[in-house]
Amino acid sequence: MNTNNTTLSTEQLEQLSGFVNTLSREQLIWVSGFVSGKLAQTSVITTNPVAETVAAPVENTKPVLTILYGTRTGNGEGLAKKALKIALEQGIDAKIKSMANYKPRDLQTEKNLLVIVSTHGEGVPPFAAKELYDFIHGSRAPKLTDVNFAVLGLGDSSYFHFCKTGKDFDEQLEKLGAKRLVPILACDFDFETTANEWIKNTLPVFNSGEVAEKTAPQFRMAGINNKPAVETLVEVERFSKSNPYSAPIFEKVQLHGKGSDRQTIHIELSTPENGLEYEPGDAAGVMPVNPATLIQEVLQVTGLNADELVDVNGNKKSLNDALYRDFELSKITIDVVTRFLELAPNEKLNALSKESEKFKEYLDGRDIVDLFQDYPAIVSAAQLIKLLRPLQPRYYSISSSPKANPGELHLTVGVVNYKNSGREKQGTCSTFLSEVAVANEHVPVFIEPNPEFRLPKYDQVPIIMVGAGTGIAPYRAFVQHRELSETRGKSWLFFGNRNFESEFLYQTEWQGFIKSGALTKMDVAFSRDGANKQYVQDKLMQNSSEIYQWLEEGAHVYICGDMKKMAKDVQNTLVAIVAKHASKSTERAQEYIDNLQKERRLQMDVY
Repeated sequence: MNTNNTTLSTEQLEQLSGFVNTLSREQLIWVSGFVSGKLAQTSVITTNPVAETVAAPVENTKPVLTILYGTRTGNGEGLAKKALKIALEQGIDAKIKSMANYKPRDLQTEKNLLVIVSTHGEGVPPFAAKELYDFIHGSRAPKLTDVNFAVLGLGDSSYFHFCKTGKDFDEQLEKLGAKRLVPILACDFDFETTANEWIKNTLPVFNSGEVAEKTAPQFRMAGINNKPAVETLVEVERFSKSNPYSAPIFEKVQLHGKGSDRQTIHIELSTPENGLEYEPGDAAGVMPVNPATLIQEVLQVTGLNADELVDVNGNKKSLNDALYRDFELSKITIDVVTRFLELAPNEKLNALSKESEKFKEYLDGRDIVDLFQDYPAIVSAAQLIKLLRPLQPRYYSISSSPKANPGELHLTVGVVNYKNSGREKQGTCSTFLSEVAVANEHVPVFIEPNPEFRLPKYDQVPIIMVGAGTGIAPYRAFVQHRELSETRGKSWLFFGNRNFESEFLYQTEWQGFIKSGALTKMDVAFSRDGANKQYVQDKLMQNSSEIYQWLEEGAHVYICGDMKKMAKDVQNTLVAIVAKHASKSTERAQEYIDNLQKERRLQMDVY
């Protein structure tokens, strides 16, 4: 590097070069924007290459904008980073903070606040946002009369409480006296372009401090019903949801043995040299197609012609092709029923939709064919297309380490089959993957980073991994990754399934890991073997003394699998273990477990 015409010392240049070489392309873009923003704020530029000149301090009359995000999957963090980049490009002095590390009482010191927060499941804040969420809704919340704010919420309109966390933040900040500058944007699953447009238009409002719309707050929904007005502002990754990689298939293996009435497959995909990098704990998004049998049932129940041309995002294609690749058929959601009622009003269905619990029960396991069978309606092909949701990717925890398997990506997929409303049903993506041939066929795939489910920074740290069924997938990646480390710490796997003989996934591999020392201990629970059912939480309790010892030694705990039952039972068991061996009350033990989560020593990948 040429050191002429620079005020940096040799040591500084070495430090800068070393730092820059650690950055990804996206990080380099961010740093470039950051430096540009700082240069824009500098009032004195020195032309002397030798003498060190200190610029006179410039009084900044514009208050700093704080971009505060709370996320579980990383989408909120990604938008926050984009917002920071755009703010710096616009000359706005801004900083970014995660709710996970934010001191709630700092709210009263803010002047400008951009909140980006997601909703987890049925109206639950992500754990990173929980402390701040509880604080602003509690008795200790301060008055925020000097704060200007705007909120961007992330969610999924298929849930009853769509974007509830974002809406709650928006309402409560106003109740505390803060001034809303723009109405909340409530984003659906296809949020990128509309969210970027909203951010670009919202940020300048913080400079003026004037309310953009002096009407009552409105909940704008970005996603399936909003056509983007502008292109994405930040260059998209080469392989992404909108541009997946067509991955050749190396191998596909049935993991269940004889006697199992279920099917789990292991599938190995080839990855390119660049553009599809991942870490253990990440997920793969797979773009599926709908089963031909389901498409035929849709055409039959609607009486529509498969060859009729329809418009899909400005492209003409046959109805059959559109149903095959573009639209969700295997499940119905609240937004679909809402559009159905607008198209074909039905008093009975309308009444059902207003009874929350009964409506949830009705939607569970039903598809678009069931809806038309239960509430017959005459629709055109164009109306059917407008009724449906776009076909979305399905996400699977990656079950391989890129270090152990360079150029490969492995998935562990439970094939979904069930009976509902008198009809046999199939999982859209799991059926697609189970039927795809190894030779000459490809799987459209992209990476969905999961920063909240990561191995410890240091390999020496002990890890406890708890999973059931296909929840074992990321742990295969974890152990493969650690096997290559010379300084690996202790590791303990708890795995549960129904039967030992037929559903012990990757049994011989785990035995090999135990033999090599990559895996220190393994406890298994098979609920259908023996008179007394045993689950992973039972195995945890049976080893409670040693589990607590590992926790006190700094172990990280991971939970992967069913959110409704298994994950909740495991968390309750951890609380019971701490209460027992630390002689704490249940409340204090819960605080102990909550602190593990705050410290990112307890991480969950649940669904």
